[in-house]
Amino acid sequence: MSENLQATIIKILVVDLEVDAEQATGDATLAELDLDSLAIAELVVRLKEEAGADLGEEESSMGSLTVSGLADLAAAARSGERAA
Repeated sequence: MSENLQATIIKILVVDLEVDAEQATGDATLAELDLDSLAIAELVVRLKEEAGADLGEEESSMGSLTVSGLADLAAAARSGERAA
């Protein structure tokens, strides 16, 4: 399930946030992709709209997450679990 979420996140990063497609990999952190707090907030909103993953108050600590880590967090949020 998180592979589909990872693909959705990468699509949002590349299409909506204009991140270089070559840099938008599962191993890249949001900080490495030069996403500021506003861009991360936009990513969270778009992820909720496209995937139904409500990350709510998690966005302040997302800069150190990798794209695949964010996909795992989104999968947990969609299933109603809280990430550790």
